[in-house]
Amino acid sequence: MAVSAGDVKALRDVTGAGMMDCKRALQEAEGDLEKAKDILRQQGLAKGEKRAGRATAEGCVAVAVSPDHQRVVAVELNCETDFVGRTDDFRKMAQEIANKALASGATEAEALDVEPLINEAVSRMGEAIRVGRIFPLQAEGGNAVGHYLHTATHRVAVLVELAIEGAVPAAAAAEVGREVGMQVAAMNPLCVCRQDVPAERLERERNVLRQAADMANKPPQIQEKIIEGRLGKFYQEVCLVDQPYAKEAEKSVQQYLDEQSKALGGKIGVARFVRIEVGRADG
Repeated sequence: MAVSAGDVKALRDVTGAGMMDCKRALQEAEGDLEKAKDILRQQGLAKGEKRAGRATAEGCVAVAVSPDHQRVVAVELNCETDFVGRTDDFRKMAQEIANKALASGATEAEALDVEPLINEAVSRMGEAIRVGRIFPLQAEGGNAVGHYLHTATHRVAVLVELAIEGAVPAAAAAEVGREVGMQVAAMNPLCVCRQDVPAERLERERNVLRQAADMANKPPQIQEKIIEGRLGKFYQEVCLVDQPYAKEAEKSVQQYLDEQSKALGGKIGVARFVRIEVGRADG
């Protein structure tokens, strides 16, 4: 019997069971939602159903990267408590799911065939568990990808696409990407460079500087010159390449990239980055 996607979603919302489990239950129940609920309970999914409504703001991030450093994906796996999120068992499951996401190219949890794995873990660990966000990154042209995972907590990861010119080995670029990712994890910049700062964010900062007490009674053209000078500190906070390099604060991230470019006989820049932190919608 054919069942609608809407019915499958409705059953999933009520029970917390996987999409395919819900579809099979509805087919067996000939479309009867209440009978489908009972079928899922009989199949041992009642525990998952009871816990599905709980908050899942804890968990970990796992990362998988292709051998040629052209593709990388980060997967957030959520659970209820930090205790479960820190276990080796939970982290191994997250890594297995990340490997599946890389191999399949899936960008949504529903596209991954991991429902049996999740359901078994829910029963064994006694907590609601779900695949959260999936972050794929594909290198463009001759670029390469790198990543950093904060292994002390497995709660923060950064994916980096390196812009490459010249004969820079992808593996060497990926190592630079790891260093850049560590910087992003620690300092959380807004964007790569000054040109990437959103216009409204920059104008808001300019307005703040205009209201400074020492700006009073200064001609507008003088104010603008002072503002341009003071924006340097703002750029050091929000722009990755302007930030002091975390490992050697006397140099900027851009200077670090320039040094690596020279050492590797080419040019390496940062095309983009993605910062992922468990439980945070903005990163």
